[in-house]
Amino acid sequence: MIKLYTTTLRSKILLGFMVILMIMFFAALWSIYNFYRLNESIKLTMQDNYTSIIAADNMGKSLDEQLQGIVIMYNQSFETGYNLFEKSKLDFYFWSNSAGTATSTENEKKIIDTLNVEYQKFIKDVNDNIDYSIYIANKRQILRTDFVRFVNEVQNLKRINNAILDINHKMLDRAVTRVKDITKTATLLILVILFVAIAISLAFGSQFSDYIVKPITTLRQSVTHIAEGHFEERIEIDENADEISALAEEFNKMSEKLQVYEQLNLNKILYEKKKSELIIESMNEPVLMVDENYNVLLSNKAFDEALGKYARNKKEIKKLLTLNSSTEKNPTPLQTVLFQKEDILNIKDVSGSQKYYKLIAASLEMPETKTKGTVVLFNDITRFQELDRMKSEFIAKVSHELKTPLTSMGMALGILEDGVVGNLSEQQNELLLSMKEDFERLNRLVYEILELTKLEANIGKIRFEKFEARKLAEHISKKFSIQAKERKINLEVDDKSNGVMINGSYDNMISALENLVSNSLRFTPLGGEIKVKLFPQNGNLMIEISDTGIGISPDNLKKIFDKFIQIDESAPGSLGLGLSIAKEIIEIHNGEIKAFSELGKGSIFQIKIPVA
Repeated sequence: MIKLYTTTLRSKILLGFMVILMIMFFAALWSIYNFYRLNESIKLTMQDNYTSIIAADNMGKSLDEQLQGIVIMYNQSFETGYNLFEKSKLDFYFWSNSAGTATSTENEKKIIDTLNVEYQKFIKDVNDNIDYSIYIANKRQILRTDFVRFVNEVQNLKRINNAILDINHKMLDRAVTRVKDITKTATLLILVILFVAIAISLAFGSQFSDYIVKPITTLRQSVTHIAEGHFEERIEIDENADEISALAEEFNKMSEKLQVYEQLNLNKILYEKKKSELIIESMNEPVLMVDENYNVLLSNKAFDEALGKYARNKKEIKKLLTLNSSTEKNPTPLQTVLFQKEDILNIKDVSGSQKYYKLIAASLEMPETKTKGTVVLFNDITRFQELDRMKSEFIAKVSHELKTPLTSMGMALGILEDGVVGNLSEQQNELLLSMKEDFERLNRLVYEILELTKLEANIGKIRFEKFEARKLAEHISKKFSIQAKERKINLEVDDKSNGVMINGSYDNMISALENLVSNSLRFTPLGGEIKVKLFPQNGNLMIEISDTGIGISPDNLKKIFDKFIQIDESAPGSLGLGLSIAKEIIEIHNGEIKAFSELGKGSIFQIKIPVA
């Protein structure tokens, strides 16, 4: 075992790192020395050869381009070929000069001199024999003879140039062999040093880690016992003082204090529990807390007084909280039901008074016990519901009172229009037409208000009967075909209901569809298209009404089914109740209506009604 005469854990760790770093330093130093030797050898032996090889290769390419220039001068364009030849000649001179500068042997220098002499002869021969007038005169035989000679001269030049490549390739081969010898020697030496360094590091690291880890393992075991609640556990303190010994001493002090804190925390929890119970008990609105199995965990006095009779057992509590949703075949978890549903709880309290509550829920979970609970606040909105009812009654009464005088006005306008009281002048007819339009708008407004009020008042009282879905399609086709033709709109009714029956109110369903199709006609320009489709799907009747109208913006799409909302303010004569009436009728039939739209491309209204 290594004996380390140090007093702190930090100094022990630093000593271990210093030993390993020294081994790594010497190994790296030796590697650097050998790589330096290798680099110098490569640089000295390969730099000039590489330059000569590149120059020779480019001289060969320039010769090929010159020959190509001669071919172009003979066969295609004299000027293009001549320019290519001159450019390649300059490239040859450049690389010839580079090769001469990089020569390292007398033999290579002689070859380059020979190449330059032969090249000058080639250039002179080309300049003496290539004449634009010969090209123009199309003297093929002369051109062919000259071209064969030029090719032979270029081949000779390339053979001389290849001799330069051969010399430098041989020199590179000798350099590579020398580098391999140096690399092999350096690799063997580095591997020997590396294995020695690894062996020393492993031996030292094993002994050093045992020395460091052993007291930490002992400390961890003692801390685990304390965490399990054995606050009487004490950690043995080593006499050889270091940071671990100091840590053990602090843990011993902590375990002594934990016993005191445990009791204090228990008292604090009891205090907070009592305080929460007092706050909930003092609230005026009913509060109930249940677990996931509908067992009552807590309820305040307001709940017991108002709704106590509905919470005598788990079944009644479940029915109360899920708003009669517990009869589903696959019951939804309580938290999901409370947070997703927007229904209002309509119930009578213990005194028999009608009450309306909005349920506000919050879930909680205790991780250690895995217990889940839900706190439900019954927000009393009875006063607001009563105000809404009074408003609806007022509007209905006013609308009803307007109905009688409107009927009289309509009859009077009809008499005037028929000329019963005498012929009217042109100006009087224009005034009568304006009065009739105002009467029709006012009459439509009153009808919409009365229709919506009647629906709200008769929910659950509307008489249902079974009828075929095809009757809806037939009515829409007859009702709106003439209007669509007048507006030059293509109305297509596609009935694929296949004899599906609906259990509902035929008149109300007709009213809902008429509202939707009327809106499509109203907002679809001349030459547009409206499609009405009926088809069964998954036990429901699907009705889709699509148009190529002006469309609805995303912001307006969210509120088109709200009461008294008009998307297009430029269209007078409506209170924006048509879509509200349609939605109310569809929901009475346990159905669902959705709207999809894009500005400038039209809208789609999708209705889903359960089949009988």
